[in-house]
Amino acid sequence: MPAKNKTDLSETESLHKVCAQMIAAMTDAVILIEPHGIITRTNQATLSLLDYDEDEVLDHPLQKIMSISKDTEKEMGTRKKIQVNVVDHVFASTEAYLLPKLGEPIPVSLRSSSVRDDDGEVTGIVLVARDLRPTMKLLAEAAMGEAERRKREELQHAYDELKQLQEQLIQSEKMASLGQMAAGVAHEINNPISGIMVYLHMIMEDIKENKLDENQALKFLGDSNEELKRCSRIIKSLLDFSRQSHPRLTSVGLPAILDETFEILEHKTKLQDIDVVWNVDSSIPFVQADPDQLKQVFLNLILNAIQAMPNGGCLTIGAKKEEMNVRVDIEDTGYGIAPENAGKLFTPFFTTKEKGEGVGLGLAMAYGIIKRHGGEITARSNGKGKGTMFSVFLRYGNDYDEKPKKN
Repeated sequence: MPAKNKTDLSETESLHKVCAQMIAAMTDAVILIEPHGIITRTNQATLSLLDYDEDEVLDHPLQKIMSISKDTEKEMGTRKKIQVNVVDHVFASTEAYLLPKLGEPIPVSLRSSSVRDDDGEVTGIVLVARDLRPTMKLLAEAAMGEAERRKREELQHAYDELKQLQEQLIQSEKMASLGQMAAGVAHEINNPISGIMVYLHMIMEDIKENKLDENQALKFLGDSNEELKRCSRIIKSLLDFSRQSHPRLTSVGLPAILDETFEILEHKTKLQDIDVVWNVDSSIPFVQADPDQLKQVFLNLILNAIQAMPNGGCLTIGAKKEEMNVRVDIEDTGYGIAPENAGKLFTPFFTTKEKGEGVGLGLAMAYGIIKRHGGEITARSNGKGKGTMFSVFLRYGNDYDEKPKKN
């Protein structure tokens, strides 16, 4: 082999310096071992990562700072060489663990390359190890994010199912209320229909006998028309109440809502000999609300009041402006509320009624509707047998002088 001249040596030394500077600047751990596995050189990144001084690493076996398996014991000791097959194993691996002076093994991705002399003989092996912990952290965070996303989807699904069940229960309570009203409403509608039939029969008889009194006939027909309108309004109110509907906020006048709701139940007050006191201020502000849902609330409260007075009594319906609220009071002189039940009134499925008269969702439904409207609902009783008053508070805005919007 020809001898190298000084120029060649100078260029080689210069190249070695450049390579050494490049290795020193690398953020990955770079380890140079001789063929039998003894560490001959490393960079600062390796020392910083493992918290070793250079003299604690150089001339030590590779096993002091690297393992192929996290469970492999460190092969410490004073040996200067390790088995060649272990080095081969390292050389063939793409993952390994660096072993710091203190702490847990550090997972790394491993790249390796052999260093050969001019004759092709392997004089060393260069190992480049990259810390995998940042990548593993990102993967763990991504997995956690995916788990949280799935959890949110499961919670949303559970919420949707619960909401659907709630709507079904509310509808069930409404239908139960309708069932209680059905017989009385049929009786209330039957009376005007019977009257209309009498008027029509009288008109027909007068026509047959050529004794038709035009003014009397017009009066009969006018009275019949009014009775039919009343029947139509009652039936429409019942249909609106029984129909499932989505919330629709509009400007609502509470006197009209109370009047339409009471009209459905008026017959029951007559049948049970209940006096009705109407203390509704017709000039109270409009509120932003769903009219159908408010009808559900007031129908339930009025029906409860009527049911609390089976042997007669006094039902008072009041509405007035109070500070920034419109207040509606439904008061009866009936059973009242036992002190031990006062805190349970708005609890779902709590009821003091006999079996078959209710499932205990009416007041819970009313509470939920008023809360969704940003209002409050309260109950006050002087004790059992001394009557009860339910109060609904709904806030009104600056637009309370506007007329209700037509839908």
